[in-house]
Amino acid sequence: DRPVRVTFRTEELESLCPAVEGTQPDIYCAEIAYTALTHAIESKSLKLWLVTFRDRRIFAEHLALEIHDHLAAHEPAVGDVVVRLVQNARGGITTVVEHPPPA
Repeated sequence: DRPVRVTFRTEELESLCPAVEGTQPDIYCAEIAYTALTHAIESKSLKLWLVTFRDRRIFAEHLALEIHDHLAAHEPAVGDVVVRLVQNARGGITTVVEHPPPA
């Protein structure tokens, strides 16, 4: 009937580090939020799609953009897509990537 705000959270998003040879995984806590204007995104479909990144070499910055752009492409059914990735600490540093950037 009316728009609703939906937020998905997972600690199971993985990809492969593109800067290291071998199979060094990058593990993320991901928060994906959007406004369902006319349709909602099915959580199972989202989960199955996110699993496909497990075998891809991709930097966090590119991963956040790809997730954002894929979901935002469903406009006008959904809007105001925001993706926030928190990469598990490596070398004592935690990386946080958000798109679009906070105002």
